[in-house]
Amino acid sequence: MAKKKITKESKNTTPEIRKQRLTKFSEEFTESDYQYTIDDAYTRFMLYQTEKRNSKATIDFYNRFYKKFAAFIDVKSTPITALTTMKGLQAAFMVSLGDVNVQTINAYLRGYRAFGKYCEEEGYIDGFKCPIKEVQPEVKQVYTDDEIKKLLIKPNINDYEKYRNYIIIVLLMSTGARSNTILNIKLSDLDLNEGTVTFNTTKANKTVVVPLEKKAIRDLKEYVLRWRHCSKYGYLFFNAYGEQLTRGGLSKAIASYNKSRGVEKTSIHLFRHTFAKKWLTSGGDIFTLQRILTHSELDMVKRYLNLYSSDLVSAVNEHSILAQTRTRSGMTVKNKNYMRDIAV
Repeated sequence: MAKKKITKESKNTTPEIRKQRLTKFSEEFTESDYQYTIDDAYTRFMLYQTEKRNSKATIDFYNRFYKKFAAFIDVKSTPITALTTMKGLQAAFMVSLGDVNVQTINAYLRGYRAFGKYCEEEGYIDGFKCPIKEVQPEVKQVYTDDEIKKLLIKPNINDYEKYRNYIIIVLLMSTGARSNTILNIKLSDLDLNEGTVTFNTTKANKTVVVPLEKKAIRDLKEYVLRWRHCSKYGYLFFNAYGEQLTRGGLSKAIASYNKSRGVEKTSIHLFRHTFAKKWLTSGGDIFTLQRILTHSELDMVKRYLNLYSSDLVSAVNEHSILAQTRTRSGMTVKNKNYMRDIAV
């Protein structure tokens, strides 16, 4: 039976229009007489992601990936089977991204993999592979101990914006949270008697209760008592007008605060890397780190291990079984006469 083609395509790709198009596909075609195009498959993929109640950040990420992929290949006429029949498609897509950093390439590659795996699970394609190995990104220059000390000098509590920025940094250092999580914390999410904060807005779309460090608890109590009553909104952090901070507003606020303290690094996400590195190099386990950083997969946390493996030497020397045994027995490798003692 001849395969039918869709002669009219809508340029609108909102979820509502995609759902209408999907209904049209279901009514007009059967699985046996219609071969899905890449765009058809992506429509179903996004409906699936929506049904999973993935976060807006995750949905936006997949849409950014698809925009790049659609600029690379004619998604409206190319059959989805091209993902397995067109030799070198993945590599060509990566090359089409141009001169971008490694993190960006890795991100789009993850989007490509997720889309391809979904298509295989749904039976649209068979034998999907993504042979391109992700390139390990360069080690980020995290906040140094000296920079952390500068940022943790408490400003005048009566200067709302500076004090708010200080509290945000304290919370970032205490939890390693993402900026979107920080922006959506509400006063009701804090339990300062128990010393916890509940993250309801996470990339994994899961609610996580995270314990707070003692200094963070003290500072948050001060902030709440002095400033939280000024806003009619439920959010913990607000702008000069009492409204919820935006992502752009937060970035500008932290950048300005850091520079005022003589710290040239201004990345909010760098606090997350700093948190992970400090956790691992002080002997913290990756399973607890995974939960606190709200990663849905352990593989994401393992990347921190790869990034900072050279910094883990001191932790190994302090926490390994041999190190503990040596400490208890009073032995030390610094003993210049240890070879002689062994010989005797």
